[in-house]
Amino acid sequence: MSAPVTEATERRRQYLPVLTAVENTKGVLDVDTVKGCTMGMRANPGTGCYGACYAAQIADRYGIDFASSVTRLADRATMDAVFSAVRAHPTHWYRIGTAGDPCHDWNHTVAVCEVLERTGKIPVIITKHWIPLSDQHLSTLQRLGAVVNTSTSGLDSDAETTHRLRQIERVRSAGVRSINRIVTCEYSLTTEWSRRCNEKQQRLLQITPMLDNPLRPGLSHPRVLSGELLVTTRADAVGGGKHVSLHDNQVYLGKCPACPDQCGVGRSSMAKTVPTHLQISMFKDQTGAFDHQVEWLHLTRVLGTEYAADIARLAIEDGIAERAARKNMQIHSAIVLLIDGEFSGFFTFQSNELAKEFCLLQSVIRPDRYTPELYKQMVLEVLACNEHRFPALITTDPKSKFETPALFESVGFQTYLKMSGFHYMVKGKLADARMKILAHITMTNVWITTKGDWLSLKREWRKRIEDAGETNNIPNPSFATREGCWQGENGYANVVNTRRKVESDGSITATTKSHNGNASVLDPVACEVIARFFMPTAGRRIYNPFGGGVQFGFVSGACGYEYVASEIRQNQCDANNALCSEFPSVKWIRSNSAIYEPEGMFDLVFSCPPYYRVEKYVDYDGASPDGEINCLPTYDRFRDTLFAGYRRAIQHLNDGCFFVVMTGDSRDKTGAYYCSEAEHELFFKTEGLSVYNRIVYVECEFTRLAHAKKTLNMRKFPKREQKIIVAYKGNIKEIGERFAPIGRL
Repeated sequence: MSAPVTEATERRRQYLPVLTAVENTKGVLDVDTVKGCTMGMRANPGTGCYGACYAAQIADRYGIDFASSVTRLADRATMDAVFSAVRAHPTHWYRIGTAGDPCHDWNHTVAVCEVLERTGKIPVIITKHWIPLSDQHLSTLQRLGAVVNTSTSGLDSDAETTHRLRQIERVRSAGVRSINRIVTCEYSLTTEWSRRCNEKQQRLLQITPMLDNPLRPGLSHPRVLSGELLVTTRADAVGGGKHVSLHDNQVYLGKCPACPDQCGVGRSSMAKTVPTHLQISMFKDQTGAFDHQVEWLHLTRVLGTEYAADIARLAIEDGIAERAARKNMQIHSAIVLLIDGEFSGFFTFQSNELAKEFCLLQSVIRPDRYTPELYKQMVLEVLACNEHRFPALITTDPKSKFETPALFESVGFQTYLKMSGFHYMVKGKLADARMKILAHITMTNVWITTKGDWLSLKREWRKRIEDAGETNNIPNPSFATREGCWQGENGYANVVNTRRKVESDGSITATTKSHNGNASVLDPVACEVIARFFMPTAGRRIYNPFGGGVQFGFVSGACGYEYVASEIRQNQCDANNALCSEFPSVKWIRSNSAIYEPEGMFDLVFSCPPYYRVEKYVDYDGASPDGEINCLPTYDRFRDTLFAGYRRAIQHLNDGCFFVVMTGDSRDKTGAYYCSEAEHELFFKTEGLSVYNRIVYVECEFTRLAHAKKTLNMRKFPKREQKIIVAYKGNIKEIGERFAPIGRL
């Protein structure tokens, strides 16, 4: 997980991703499985938790980006060194979570603890549970005898406190030694804020076993300057600074080996256990609206429970969430809110193991019970149910009282798409939602490529290709070797880009500025949609007969696929291979596609062949190579040569895979269409493939309108679309099994 990149963080380096075992200034051995704290810095930008995160301050001092959580990995030699250091250290325990929250990679953290089990030392894990432990993790930690310190504080929001107390109970219920590690302060009690924080702190101190961990704010801390936090200078304080906010002057501030607490090692985790609902009820919401018993119930399925009717009624009353009343939606899970035992709200969700996503669905809190803090806590309760740590998804409405983009940003979500007034958001990497974006901008078999979201993605791809051109000294990389290839005066953009100038003698001269170098350019967004949508789950190899331009190969390489293209022109092969040099598995082979036999089998075949006699392609010598299909004397020979190359490609296409052609039609000398699109479909059917999709790719109409001024007198309507013909080799009924589900849209 990584934080949003800003101009400031770009200049900072990240922690090295190598596991270490280091004794800190307090004499304890730190084995930090994760360095940095993305979630903590996102919740408390700039300064980290409480405006006084000592680890963040140290990282800042050394120019490290503390907002980027880095998993600290280990090869065999590194792990052996860490193992030896842990076993040789004089303390009988080691600590994880000093300069980063291990919650950002629980799988790795627990795995390291398992490896270190043979040292005989006890792992102490310090966390704020931004991401909760799964039940499986807890089971393993219980077996290992680990101690989990949950960091709490009166400085936390009510929602954060409630979430962490719930995690303390989860840890204890799993039989793991659980310590309430309280970041304490001395409050002035002169303001409502300081009184509220102090009251919360007093209640937290009742939840034992607990550790008193005083905050060490700098003298420039805003709450110190305002007088709300009181600070004492203690020369005997070790680690974290000498300025300490002490609510108890007897709190231990020395080195760890002499500390009576030992981070809770050896202490009972069950002392003075307080039931979760009682812990939660001790805290008022920030508005002070009520002080009631609050409980959260997890329903694995709404339908058939005693709360199904209540959820349906409240959903219908709310209106926006009315879908939660439907039977087909009540098959999903829910968190139910009870206040003083009375049903007061719900949040439905779905953990989709097939699509590997966690979807937040509909939510409502009764208007008379609603507070922003209570709703935020309900969101955290839902997220705590995401045991598989799938990317979490939600569609938010800026006009909604509950599900607003701002609320979900505050718990780590990012907007990946804005459409029709809604924000589509993901908690995880933006790359996790890439298929969602592509699905939303296509959706039907008519792809409108002039809309903002499509154009935004297109600009991203073109920028990447342009950068590759600059790096590899390839001019005009988007249409390298093809500038001016369009034949005829009515070419791609000549009609609309003619400029007329009146000279001094009264004569008129015309100049033409060609569009796209007067060449057709394959759309990289269409390439990405085709590559991602029509590649089977286990597939990775793409073959392109009549390879042409760079776009599909560049996109395929960026998506992590292997790509082989057959192309007859050496100059095009050389330019494309240079542009794609960053992708070792992408290559163009100089060959005649009609007779070329690619090596091995492929999981997707794609081709975007030329329209007959629309463009002219030349090699280094300025002439078209022998066998270049666009130079063949008749359309019939063009078609037969093209289909011969397709036939060889089909032989190298695995069963249960797609053959996709992006094509169009051109006219003969009389103006009649050759009917190439129709002949493509008949060809695939004759070869035993099923024509599965006919997609209409719609382009900008601007140049076509200019053409229309000349052609409509002949009743000829300019063409502004191409066809994407998707054929399938194999049993259509197996598509659902061979291709990954898109998930909820």
